[in-house]
Amino acid sequence: MGTDTEKTGVSWFEPAVVILAMIAPSLVPSQPPPDVISWLSSGAVQSFSQGALLMVYIGASGKLRDYGIARPRAGDLVRALLLLGVMLLVSRLVVTVMPPTSAGGRLVGAALPSMAGATTGAIIAWALCFSVAVAYREELFYRIYVVHALQDRGSGDLAAIIMSTMLFAAGHAYQGLAGIVSALLVGAALATAASRGFRLHALALAHAVYDLGVLLAALGLAGSPGR
Repeated sequence: MGTDTEKTGVSWFEPAVVILAMIAPSLVPSQPPPDVISWLSSGAVQSFSQGALLMVYIGASGKLRDYGIARPRAGDLVRALLLLGVMLLVSRLVVTVMPPTSAGGRLVGAALPSMAGATTGAIIAWALCFSVAVAYREELFYRIYVVHALQDRGSGDLAAIIMSTMLFAAGHAYQGLAGIVSALLVGAALATAASRGFRLHALALAHAVYDLGVLLAALGLAGSPGR
C-alpha cells in the first residue's frame, strides 16, 4: 500500500523547510527594545516582512487561490465577527479558570517596555499596526499555509488542525501555561475554521481585533477582552 506522499506525489521536504524558516527566528534569544514604540514598530516590521515572504512563496507555487488568498469580501467580515466572538469566549474561559495570569500577560509576556515619552495616540497607532501585521503573519503561516500544505499531502482535516494548533501553542510558550492553554483553544478554533474554508482575511481580521484589545489592556489603555 502506498503512503500518503506517494498518493499525492508531493514531497514533505518543502513544508518542513518553510516551517523551520518561519519559527527559527523566535528560537533565538534577543534583547527587546527598551521603549514601547520601538518594540511595537520592530515587531510590526518583522511580522510584515515574514508574512510578505510567505505570501510571495505561496504565490510562486501557484497556490494563492487554492489557499483562499484573494481580495476581501463582505462575507469575510461576517465570518471575522463570528470568530472574534469565539476568541473572546475562549479568553473569558481561560481567565476564569486561570485568574492569576491576565489576558495581557498572555500576549506580551511579563516584562513590558517603557511607555515614557510616548503619546497615547502614537501607542495606539503602532499597536494597531503591530496587531494587524502579527495577525496576518500568524494566520498566513499557522492556519493558511500549515493547514493547506498538510491537506495537500494527504493529511486529514483533524491531523492538519492538530499540527497547526500545536505549532501555534509552541510559539506562545513564552507566555506561560495560561498562554499555552489559550493558544491551544484559540488555535484549534481558527484552524478548524481554516479547514472549513474560512479565508485569510476573515481569520486575520478577527485575530487582529482580539490582539489589539489584549495589547491595549496590557498597556493599561483599555479593559481586558477576557474580563
